[in-house]
Amino acid sequence: MRWASWLDPWLYRRPFTGRSAHRYAALERPGFGDLDARLCRAWRADLAGARRVLDLGAGPGTVGRSLCKCFPEVQVIEIEPSPDYARATGASDGRTMRLRARAEALPLAASSVDAAVSVSAIRHVADRVRALAELRRVVRPGGVALVVELDPEAPAARVAAHARGVRSWVLGAMFGPLVVATAPPAALIAAAARAAGWRDVTRRDDDVQPVYELRLA
Repeated sequence: MRWASWLDPWLYRRPFTGRSAHRYAALERPGFGDLDARLCRAWRADLAGARRVLDLGAGPGTVGRSLCKCFPEVQVIEIEPSPDYARATGASDGRTMRLRARAEALPLAASSVDAAVSVSAIRHVADRVRALAELRRVVRPGGVALVVELDPEAPAARVAAHARGVRSWVLGAMFGPLVVATAPPAALIAAAARAAGWRDVTRRDDDVQPVYELRLA
C-alpha cells in the first residue's frame, strides 16, 4: 500500500474541520469498533496508579469516555485543535477537561501528567517530532506515551474488517487505498519519537484492527 505514502503531507497533516470533522465522528470513527475498550484493557499495567492522563487528538471524545470507564480514578485531559470538536466531552462527571490546542504547543506544565495516549491522531500533526517532544515534556519521569496509528502494512483482512464497520459504503471502499495506505508507518513514527528524546520505543500490533501501538518511555 505504500504507493500512496506521498499523499500524506497533503491529505492528512491537519486537523479535521467542518464537514470532514462531522463525517469522521458519525461515519468513519465507528469503524474502529471496540478498539478503545480493548486498548484500555491493554493499558492497565501502564496506567495503574495514574491520576492525570493526556488524550492527544481527542476528536469526538471516544477514547476519553473509555478511559474514564476503565480507570475510575483518572482525570482525562483532552487536547484537540479542531473547533468542530470543541464541545465534545469524554465524561459528564467533571473528570474530563478539554483544551483546544495543537500537539506542537501543549498548554500544560512540564511533568504534569502521568501518561499520554493518542489514537489515530499523530498522522494529523504537521510537526510530529515537535509534538512527540511536547509529550515527553509534559509526561512525568517514569511515565509513558502510548501512540496508536493506522498501519499501512497491516494485513488485508484487518483492513477489510475495519472497512465493513464504516457507516458508508463509499468511505468504506476508500478506507484501504486512501486512508490506510497514506498512514505513517511505525518505523517513521518510532524514528520521530527517538529524535524527540524518547529512549525506549516498543511496538505492539492489534489483532483486530489495522493499527499498531508504539509505547514510548
